[in-house]
Amino acid sequence: MVDAVVGVLLDKLLALLVREGQQLLEFDSQFDKLKDELGYMQGYIKEADRMRRKEGRDILKLVTRDLRELVYDAEDVIADCYIEFMKQHDGYLLNIVSCCSPRLLKFRLKISRRLKKIIRRIEAVQERMKSYLSAAPSTITSREIESTTLLRYPILLEEEDIVGLEDDASKVEKWILESQEPSTVIGIVGMGGIGKTTLARKIYNRNRIKNSFQQMIFVTISQNCELEDLLKRMLIKMNVVEKSLRRKEVEDLLEKLKEKLGDEKYLVVLDDVWGNERSWWDSLKSALPKNLGCCVIVTTRIENVARTMGAIEKHIHRPKILSDESSWSLFSKIAFAWNGGKYPNSDVASLGKEIVARCKGLPLAIRVVGGMMLGKGDSVSEWRRISEHLKEALAEENTGGLVMSSLELSYEELPTYLKPCFLCFSMLPEDYVIRDDEIVCWWIGEGFVSETNGRTTFETGKEYLVELCNRCLLIGEPVVFERNIEFIKIHDLVRDMAIKIARDVSFTSLDERGKPELSAQSRRLGIFDNGVIKNVDSTGAKNSKTESKLRTLWGMWMEKEVLLNKNLELRKLTRLRVLIARFRRRNQEQIITKDWLYGITSLLNLVSLILSNCTVEQLPDSIGNLHNLQFLDLRSFANLKMLPSTITKLDKLIFFQIEGFPSLTCMPEEIGRLSKLERLEWLPYAKESQKIASCIGQLKNLGQLTLLRVEIENQNYLQELILNVLSELKHLLSVEISFFPYYDPKGIASVGKLNHLLSPLQCLEYLLLTDYPGESTPVWLSPAALPNLKFLGIMDQLSINTHKSHLRSMSPEFREGKWKIEGLSLVDLGELEEEWMMFRGAMPSLRMVRVSDCPKLKSFPLDVTQSNAFWRKEDDNTPGGH
Repeated sequence: MVDAVVGVLLDKLLALLVREGQQLLEFDSQFDKLKDELGYMQGYIKEADRMRRKEGRDILKLVTRDLRELVYDAEDVIADCYIEFMKQHDGYLLNIVSCCSPRLLKFRLKISRRLKKIIRRIEAVQERMKSYLSAAPSTITSREIESTTLLRYPILLEEEDIVGLEDDASKVEKWILESQEPSTVIGIVGMGGIGKTTLARKIYNRNRIKNSFQQMIFVTISQNCELEDLLKRMLIKMNVVEKSLRRKEVEDLLEKLKEKLGDEKYLVVLDDVWGNERSWWDSLKSALPKNLGCCVIVTTRIENVARTMGAIEKHIHRPKILSDESSWSLFSKIAFAWNGGKYPNSDVASLGKEIVARCKGLPLAIRVVGGMMLGKGDSVSEWRRISEHLKEALAEENTGGLVMSSLELSYEELPTYLKPCFLCFSMLPEDYVIRDDEIVCWWIGEGFVSETNGRTTFETGKEYLVELCNRCLLIGEPVVFERNIEFIKIHDLVRDMAIKIARDVSFTSLDERGKPELSAQSRRLGIFDNGVIKNVDSTGAKNSKTESKLRTLWGMWMEKEVLLNKNLELRKLTRLRVLIARFRRRNQEQIITKDWLYGITSLLNLVSLILSNCTVEQLPDSIGNLHNLQFLDLRSFANLKMLPSTITKLDKLIFFQIEGFPSLTCMPEEIGRLSKLERLEWLPYAKESQKIASCIGQLKNLGQLTLLRVEIENQNYLQELILNVLSELKHLLSVEISFFPYYDPKGIASVGKLNHLLSPLQCLEYLLLTDYPGESTPVWLSPAALPNLKFLGIMDQLSINTHKSHLRSMSPEFREGKWKIEGLSLVDLGELEEEWMMFRGAMPSLRMVRVSDCPKLKSFPLDVTQSNAFWRKEDDNTPGGH
């Protein structure tokens, strides 16, 4: 298969040369020569992609390996030119021809030599390529055009919606509901891809199950499960605030879990247990009260694991493969989603059934092959080609190898632009859940995503995520109903496939088990849970004179051992585009040094920067020199009092988030200079409102904002100020406002009314109000002011600690007119005394509601004292529910 990165970066590099050649880079005819040669190679690479299944795979693999390094080196040359210009002209790009200083002449000579070397290497690659292809293609076929079209279908189906599991689900449900024993353990055991997790979720989401338990927890167990992490995830699922758990020891977490469960009837699902249960199960079991009727479901590939955890034979379920009918039904839902799940003609149906038969009833294989066929439409020739290829690829496979072969074929059939994006998941640890923002920032930093058809890079990146989910290679987890995918994970078998391919095409440095391995040629490195990096090879990475080629460094919960690695000193990583570093902090110990942190300012190629859990007191002023930075995400800086004002010089910044800054007093006053900012998430817990007022006023200059998340004090003038700002931002799609109490010097609480008028926000689709201080909703929360609002959330986090909430009723303005709201979330509103039918009458388009701890909400069809009660329109039996 053609290298995933080559096609994407080659297209990007050519576009850059065409767009900037006249303005900036044409100081030497060598750039023109480079552009012509790379264009010629682009034609070859497209032809090679069409012929990838014929003879010559080994030759193609060698050619693309060489071409990959050429593309990287050429991009580095251009990047070096930009950086040099920025240094010399204080941020303004000028034509280098007009600059004749000795230093710049030396720089120009160096660039010229590098370009000549690259061009010679391209010519050598072309000679090799001619032995594989006789000529470059002169035209682009219709299939190539189709392969670059995004699949903009809705998310196809939830895991629990998989067909063919009804009898299995009913069987296990009966075991659960009929059990009168304390803490019954039920095992779901089977091979990877058979549908264990899907079955567990289907059971978990059944209405009879939801109505039978007061507490329900679903967590995934990784091969390297740590009890502390597991307990925190379980408590967060029970609506315990994450911040309150950060400094808890394991013993405290166990006690907290036992206290939260108390005398309540609970269901706990421990998904994908790998055989490490002896290290944590006995401790966890001690925190699970032995209440009658409670249940623990364990899914595992290893039957002895289920038995060790307490499952007896009569409570072990072994899922079987899907029937032919169920297999076809599942495949049709996915492959023909563009046609309402119906096959377009009999020829396609016949070929489709041949394809399904070769999946042998395995749900995972059927899903990924269905996702692969989603983009093939009604082209009989394409369906026939895939059917023949599957017949060839799967003829010799046993059931276990069948899944991997179908996964590899699904990857091979991906459009070029999605391949490198997908391979990024090879770097993530097993069962890791990543935020959509983080993965999109990573892709953009690497250059895998570009603006398309008037859509920003961020919007395009989000569409890539949706498409990979639609193709069933990723699993999207929408947090707020179905408005967007917010968290992403990958099935462990799909991850195994990604690791295999990533290693094969040198996408990242991984050993046979998928562990990080640093070498002189490494482009990407992921370090998780302080994982040990293998020794650097002897080719030169230990040699300080060798320039590091790392473009992405991703570290999660790193400790000092990692930072002391001399090969990871930031000042040496000058090619870095993406830096994500989350540190492990215990007892306020200073993990990172000031010297290490200040090394960031040497990373002039940096596009995406995410840092969290730092105890430093200041950031370097020179951070303003990172002129390529587009994404800046800073979280949990306990001691930082002020952000450097030079941040406002980051003129390419489109994403800016700060959260967890208890000592921060204000934002940079000239934040309005960040004119390209699209997303601002500002939760610094600032306490000096007078200082932040001017900062809030500056926000009205950010005319490109589509998302704003801000925390302000409950003072009328601040609340009116934020509403004035919102009225100015006409492109806003999403707004989240958190309020926190303000106390005057006399100790008298000030509660704002937030009733200042708001000009209609025509574009706004999502609104979340947290800890709203009023007893009635504000006058501007109305269909007139928010005519296109689709999702509304109101929650009270402060009441979790104080057991008091303010909101009692919805205002008359809220009830007037008809909302377009599809999703509603009401959380921890203990004093809300509204009628459920009022919401149904005001919101005719309502499809889904989440209610948690709203005991005074009247006539709601589900138990509102549960941690989470979910209402769906299609399940509603109340009057007016359909």
